[in-house]
Amino acid sequence: MTIAAMTLALALAVPTDAASRKQTVEKAVNPLDQPMVFSIVRSAAGFCEPSCPEWIYAEGQIVGASPAAFKKILKKAGDRKLPLLIVSPGGNVTAALEMGRIIRKRGMNVEVSATRFISCSPRDDKCTPDGPLKGEYRGMAFSAGAFCWSACPLILAAGERRISSQWSHTGVHQITTVYARERVYFKEKYRVVNGKKKVISRKVVSRKKAGTQSSTKLPKKTRKALLAYFKEMGIENRILDAMLSTPPDQIRRLEPVEMLGLKLITEMSPSDVLANPSICAARAVPENCIMRNPEPLTDIKPQGEPGKPA
Repeated sequence: MTIAAMTLALALAVPTDAASRKQTVEKAVNPLDQPMVFSIVRSAAGFCEPSCPEWIYAEGQIVGASPAAFKKILKKAGDRKLPLLIVSPGGNVTAALEMGRIIRKRGMNVEVSATRFISCSPRDDKCTPDGPLKGEYRGMAFSAGAFCWSACPLILAAGERRISSQWSHTGVHQITTVYARERVYFKEKYRVVNGKKKVISRKVVSRKKAGTQSSTKLPKKTRKALLAYFKEMGIENRILDAMLSTPPDQIRRLEPVEMLGLKLITEMSPSDVLANPSICAARAVPENCIMRNPEPLTDIKPQGEPGKPA
């Protein structure tokens, strides 16, 4: 079962000089169309050292393998209680529910927020992680422009603290159920008794795929599963009405006040919260402020925000 997600337009790399005009124009790869990736990130804001916030970064499509990948990064985090900062256009509903239950069981906090890495992205095969621990990264979190659509709010709903600021975008739409069709050929033996056919044996000879069929009609089993999940997470059932009222090729953006009423978020937030480097200077230091040995500091600036040059 999958949920249709709004697809962002792919940019085209168009050559400008005469020689390159002969090259084939290729579509740029949009990372948000790829399966979700996870990594552990430490704030690159030097002023917070030696105690800076750390978090789990999640970006991309929610697919069937996402829960297993999520468990793997949680194992790497060990005893650290790190929040989940997520950006996703949606994806597989069943996988989102599984991830949500893992989050609630661990008492994690969730925020709709993007991560800008200092050196390179975890999606880059040639990237060498630059964090204080092996395989981890340094970066900066920002909620402006971050989004959580389609099945993603099911993950947001599971957080102990659930945050989507006024600068981020959280939205829902109808669930699209995709059915795989199969043509089955079989051989059967039967006999006629008193004019009626009685099958003695039946053996499948072959199976052939017959395409797929999709429907936005919500199956009773899916409705029941969603309502049970909302009850489990303490979310108002009215969120289902917002989902069902919006076509699958559109997104119904939920405003912060509306999300607060639905209990999809737990607090109103003007900006970044869970990974803001200033939180580690508060009297009540959050659990994700991790003490590390002081290191020489440099005035490093993160890569530019999407759409802006670095």
